[in-house]
Amino acid sequence: MIFKNKFLASLLFGAFMPAALPAQTSVSVWDGVFTPGQVARGRTVYAEICTECHERALTGGGETRPLAGDRFLTGWYGETVGTLFDRVRVTMPLTKPGTLNRQQVADVVAFVLYFNNFPAGKTELSTRLEVLNQIRITNEPRR
Repeated sequence: MIFKNKFLASLLFGAFMPAALPAQTSVSVWDGVFTPGQVARGRTVYAEICTECHERALTGGGETRPLAGDRFLTGWYGETVGTLFDRVRVTMPLTKPGTLNRQQVADVVAFVLYFNNFPAGKTELSTRLEVLNQIRITNEPRR
């Protein structure tokens, strides 16, 4: 079917498009997307569950990927926090994947972001993917 009215076509096809595409995100990890309290909780969960594989300094080792530094940031650059959150939620911890609850995952992700020198803010990192998918991981703040 060919539409002669471009406005009508855009309305019809626009209704089938996702509400928020990743390229439209306007928030980044530089915007203070987690709180210091959440970082403290995440540090505790990380120490109890994650250090066995990812080490205290988040450096990883062997087959385990680092959660800090250039290698981590390069691998996640351009992705959303929602993608990181879901990866942790579904695949971690390695010995018991998917056993962390959503709040624990958000807290650990907040700790990882903080450890990578992203600033804390006044609002906790959400546990909802539709919110987290709006937060882009970038290597420098917007100007």
